[in-house]
Amino acid sequence: MKTTGPKIRVLIADDHPPVLAGLASIIGMQPDMVVIAEASDGRQLVEHWLQHRPDVTLLDLRMPVLDGVGVIDEVRQHESTARFIILTTYDADNEIYRAIKAGAKGYLLKDVRREEMLECIRKVNRGETCIPPALVQKLAASVSGEALTGRELEVLTLLVRGQK
Repeated sequence: MKTTGPKIRVLIADDHPPVLAGLASIIGMQPDMVVIAEASDGRQLVEHWLQHRPDVTLLDLRMPVLDGVGVIDEVRQHESTARFIILTTYDADNEIYRAIKAGAKGYLLKDVRREEMLECIRKVNRGETCIPPALVQKLAASVSGEALTGRELEVLTLLVRGQK
């Protein structure tokens, strides 16, 4: 992939050093992205965000000191348009709901394919939402209390992605 414009400035946070190093390596190899800072806890993440003002922040949901939702809440008090992607192992509907309600524009599970994660960063940078259909369905089912039809799920998925 060639890049002609400015690189997407990404801030990453995870409390597991190997995960953090892996994310930094994967993102750092992209010609259209650059990792501007790394954090290992939520408080450090807020400090780095305020200092660097990244285009996209990729963060774990559960971190020491301040969790991912707390980070989003705190940062969005300073900048309501901040763009966050949750990258986590937790797929409980209440976790997804809390993150989206706080303002996360993406929600991925850590078993996501590398290409999907990178495309999600690009989408969120463009102002789009990025939530896999399976997680949208799980969230929708918990909100509505009943399973959605295929068409209802399709419409909800398009809405979550920012399409009309």
